[in-house]
Amino acid sequence: MSLWQRLWEERLVEKSIIKSLAEKESMISAPGFDKCASIVKNGSDYFLAIILLGELIVLFGNIWLRVLFDASVSWIEELASLLLVTLTFIGGAVAYNDDVHLSVRFIVDKLSKKTKFYVDAVGIWIIAIMSVVCIYLVIPVIIMNWKLQTIALDISKAWFFMPFLVGMILMLYFAFIRLMKHNLNTVCISLCIVATIFLLWFFAQNITGPWQGVRGYLFAGVLLVIAIVIGLPIGFGLPIVAALYLVSSKSAGVNGIYTMPLSMTNGVSGFIMLAIPFFILAGDLMSEGGLTKPLTNWVVSLVGHLRGGMLQVLVVCMFIFSGISGSKVADVAAVGTTMRGMLKKQGYEPSETSAVLAASAIMGETIPPSLPLLVVGSLSTVSVGVLFLAGMIPAAFMALCLMIYILIKGKVNKWPKLENASWTDKLKTFVFALPVLAVPLMLVVGITGGIATPTEVSSFAVVYAVIVALVFYKSVGLLDMVKIFSRSGVVAGMILFTISGGSLFSWTMTISGLPRLIIEFINYLGGSPTVFMIFSLVVLIILGGVLEGLPALLVTVPLMFPIAHQYGINLIHYAMVLIVAMGMGCFIPPFGIGFYVCCAIGECESDKVAPTLIPYVLILFVGLIFITFVPIISLMLPKFFHLIH
Repeated sequence: MSLWQRLWEERLVEKSIIKSLAEKESMISAPGFDKCASIVKNGSDYFLAIILLGELIVLFGNIWLRVLFDASVSWIEELASLLLVTLTFIGGAVAYNDDVHLSVRFIVDKLSKKTKFYVDAVGIWIIAIMSVVCIYLVIPVIIMNWKLQTIALDISKAWFFMPFLVGMILMLYFAFIRLMKHNLNTVCISLCIVATIFLLWFFAQNITGPWQGVRGYLFAGVLLVIAIVIGLPIGFGLPIVAALYLVSSKSAGVNGIYTMPLSMTNGVSGFIMLAIPFFILAGDLMSEGGLTKPLTNWVVSLVGHLRGGMLQVLVVCMFIFSGISGSKVADVAAVGTTMRGMLKKQGYEPSETSAVLAASAIMGETIPPSLPLLVVGSLSTVSVGVLFLAGMIPAAFMALCLMIYILIKGKVNKWPKLENASWTDKLKTFVFALPVLAVPLMLVVGITGGIATPTEVSSFAVVYAVIVALVFYKSVGLLDMVKIFSRSGVVAGMILFTISGGSLFSWTMTISGLPRLIIEFINYLGGSPTVFMIFSLVVLIILGGVLEGLPALLVTVPLMFPIAHQYGINLIHYAMVLIVAMGMGCFIPPFGIGFYVCCAIGECESDKVAPTLIPYVLILFVGLIFITFVPIISLMLPKFFHLIH
């Protein structure tokens, strides 16, 4: 079973509960539908694996062309961009079918069984209608671009919008299959609810005029909260709210909504975005290949002799592994499942294990090759290499704070500690863990040293992970590789689809004048950089929980970075503050999905973990305050390597 499948099955807030309950009252039971859906799903999975493999071959081959022959292919970037857009929208559709999209469901899961059916069906209708609208909007874009040729590949630019069209058709198909698994009464009533809400909105915005300014922002904010509360995936909620706001406010003109396909496609067409699926793939390869075990053994030999030794090991493992997978959820799942049994044997309470796991995940948000660092680099003018360097010291500072607190608490509670390993054992475990430890070193040196771009280094990391898993550890076979490529394609599609929706939302808010309103509000509060930093902390902690991490950055970075620059705040330092604050929101209750993931992995109920987590969060919050108001913590390494002045 895959890392991501295990993760979603172990979540306390299970999306599949609704699906399984609904199937008992299905409108149809014809096996033909299930068989057809299975064929489409399996075909899509293999297609995504081929696309991901194709991207890898293209980019890795281009690296060797440059190294061996000092030459490169001019059309590589265009082809890679086309493959990435394909991965985004086809993968996003398959991720919807697989229930991989991030959403907040703890409110919905408290509803009665019957009410859940209606809420689920309402969400399906909303996504189906969105798919129909997107199909309608993208067809004119394809026609307009059909006779325009790309520079390098010399193909029609319309091909870059074809994945958007096919993805939305797939989305509509999967939504239809889901609706068919509800009874007719539920489907009809939920459609009436959606139609009523739509008609009320349509007449209200036509009668009262354009909803601009504060009124428009309140409408968008309330609508986004409603979408989140009913369990609509964040990746769909953001573009839907943006589209309705565009129509209601007329911010981009009467036909502003027609920019939706273009904005969403452009949001993921940047070359640096190619690093995201490769880092996910590399992390999945190393997790499934069992590479966390030798790493854990080495860390145990180093810090296991301290009081609360296994919890100290957990913190250090999260610090190191964060620099390998690139995905925080993958880090939590890989390290948590590996160490859970060891911690139980040492007698640690599951609530303590879950709390330390969540706190360590917050700490590791800025460790390269963190996805938030890549996203911030792609959305701003800040170099990804500089961000990678800048993130090391803040993470190490917060890890040290956690370890000191665990040491003190361990002495008070007399937690166990392991025997101090001999230098021979330390050396043996280090040698066996060396192939794993080489990954973060390779990534940081490759990117910050200017040897290769983040995208090229990430492709090299994938090839390296394949070799290590197949040859050195011999932990996976070729058939496993196919499944890992397919699964990583789905997860990458989910993340990229969310990024595309977030780019539309942030563009919509930017052209509407929201940054100007934020500046006016900050000026009203005093207009100082200190006030702005405090405002940023509050906003990112809240949005980090509500929007599940990355979408919070997608929304805030384009809006807040220009304002931070106006206040004279160093953008590298500001990026570290935003990312740590976002991570804190993502891993604390009641909204943060990361918190519930940690509870599930630690096999403990969330109401028992929450009180235990409070002191750890307070320690990290103090660390965040230091990072916020002592910029040298973030700027130390970039200055040392003369990357900034």
